[in-house]
Amino acid sequence: MYKLRTMHLNHRASRSVITAQHDPRVFAFGRPLRRLKIDELPQLVNVLRGEMSLVGPRPQHPDIVRSYYAPEHGETLRVRPGLASPGSLYDSTHGEPLVGSADSERAYAERLLPLVLALDRVYLRRASLWYDATIVGRTLMVIAASVLGRRTFPDPPEMAEARALLSRRGGSPVSPRGEV
Repeated sequence: MYKLRTMHLNHRASRSVITAQHDPRVFAFGRPLRRLKIDELPQLVNVLRGEMSLVGPRPQHPDIVRSYYAPEHGETLRVRPGLASPGSLYDSTHGEPLVGSADSERAYAERLLPLVLALDRVYLRRASLWYDATIVGRTLMVIAASVLGRRTFPDPPEMAEARALLSRRGGSPVSPRGEV
């Protein structure tokens, strides 16, 4: 995946694969690029090369997949990854407060990843050209609202169905190695 570099590679402060709120690895100039998703624009090359689609589950870091995916999350890995999805929108609009800055990887795995994966599983069940168009539209609206200074967003319309998927699993957050 192509991205614009917005972080120091070997910063002493963190070894986490998750970027935390106020993460010292992020360049000052990188903060607005990340907030407005400009750092993701080079991924359009991946789309043109057929390696990604416009809409689909966002790829997770391999360490996150190895450590925290349960068997049912595999369905998100069997499709071409995308630039946008309900899960990626939720991560973008709700992620920082849920993850915080202390032990960001664990907080991500316990608080955010289960919802992101459930939302992406809902997407896979509903996938259609029309639904993809609505995801692209919602993504553009979130970016525009962020440019205009908005920082809070409502839960996505897929949230009830995503929570139902989580409750069928026992409602437990994902734990290391995908154990409940």
